[in-house]
Amino acid sequence: MKLDKKDLKILSLLQENANISNKEIAEATNLTVTPVYERIKKLNAAALLRKKVFLLNRKKLGLHVMVLVMVSIEKHSDEGALIFMKEIKKIPEVVECLHITGAFDFQLKVYTKDIDHYHEFNFKKLATIKNIRQMESYFVMKEIVNTTSLPLF
Repeated sequence: MKLDKKDLKILSLLQENANISNKEIAEATNLTVTPVYERIKKLNAAALLRKKVFLLNRKKLGLHVMVLVMVSIEKHSDEGALIFMKEIKKIPEVVECLHITGAFDFQLKVYTKDIDHYHEFNFKKLATIKNIRQMESYFVMKEIVNTTSLPLF
């Protein structure tokens, strides 16, 4: 699907506020409501819009500690990596898991209430996954950029 400037504007508006009305989008794009509705329908059909969610304030929920955990695994076979990926999905503190290149195989983003909670997570959950060779934890001191918005060109 070829996206024009109006489509990109609509996507930009939607990713900033999923609850924006078609009327508000129409005003921002100089379109009427019906073309906005049709364009959003096409964007949805093209699977450009994945899902509508609310982003929660983690600190107000008591999740004050963010940790980036670098993990390398013993066996780099499909089976070894698949075992790790299957098990890591079961741990609620892990909100992001990336398979990466370099000195480590995976990068995890983990949220916990405090250092004691992270210690418990590390020893009772993460370290129990078979096939882990090495882990390094990096505690995030401050988030400089945290967005769910994709760059649209």
